[in-house]
Amino acid sequence: MERSSISLEDLPGIGPATAEKLVEAGYSSIEAIAVASPADLVAAAEIGEATASKIIQAAREAADIGGFESGDKVFERRKLVGKLTTGAKSLDNL
Repeated sequence: MERSSISLEDLPGIGPATAEKLVEAGYSSIEAIAVASPADLVAAAEIGEATASKIIQAAREAADIGGFESGDKVFERRKLVGKLTTGAKSLDNL
């Protein structure tokens, strides 16, 4: 994964003081924030949960790590994947 060139302070809701608290708590990259939970950021940076959620959403968009995909969508996509046969029907049906 390519590291983002965006600094923490480029995210909405993160100023110098909040960025410093996040770095001290181990959140030194956009990617680290993107995979954090709001509760983790609330504890690390002493910010509100709504602000933490907005920061995480902005980090996910900036890091382009993708979003949540439901099981139904994954299942439909998996149905389109080609399959190879082993030559034994009972084994292929597993």
